[in-house]
Amino acid sequence: MKNKIPLSTVPFLSALMGAAFGKGENKTVEEIAAPTAEAVKETTTKSTTTAPTSTASTSSEMKEISLADTKRVGREDTGYVNIPKDWVLYESKYSNQQFQYSSPDKYSLLTLNGYAKDTVELGPDETFGARLIADRLYSYWQNDKNQTILQGSKTIFALESAFLMKVAFSDGKHLFQWVFQKGDKVYSAAIESSANIVTPLRPFIEQSWGLDPNTPGK
Repeated sequence: MKNKIPLSTVPFLSALMGAAFGKGENKTVEEIAAPTAEAVKETTTKSTTTAPTSTASTSSEMKEISLADTKRVGREDTGYVNIPKDWVLYESKYSNQQFQYSSPDKYSLLTLNGYAKDTVELGPDETFGARLIADRLYSYWQNDKNQTILQGSKTIFALESAFLMKVAFSDGKHLFQWVFQKGDKVYSAAIESSANIVTPLRPFIEQSWGLDPNTPGK
């Protein structure tokens, strides 16, 4: 996710949001059958996916990696996911608001966010929830001058109902961002890189996210 985008920079005026998920003409709605988190809990010798070498940012080179080739990262307020072992903590001026890890070359970026109700300013007709946060983020991406394709859809993420945004940018990067509610909080998880990196890493993000710092998908 573009590291310049904390939620605090997203317009909070309802007039700018629009109902991105459910009506409107500037989106492609698709139902996505996401793998369940149970797949990640299998033995590491069986849990494999096609994933790229993280340094091959502009290459189509990919390799098979297993859950054993990943590490679990995150924070209590944003949740935890499994990512390639060679990724490193990414620090920016927004690090207190969101958690980020990047590939060693900083080309690929993972961003995790958590939103409590008392931290989100609500308009008079707004209700806190995943839909609200997703609409605001969707509106932000609509107005990003570098985006060339924006799709919004409903999916399943970590066994929760979620909104998924897929964004393509003029520099060739792609972004997958999920927004979902678990308990009293809304969370978002985003992966940004070239398509050959984002696509194969998607199952790891979808299946391994959870609130347990040690157990994928829990």
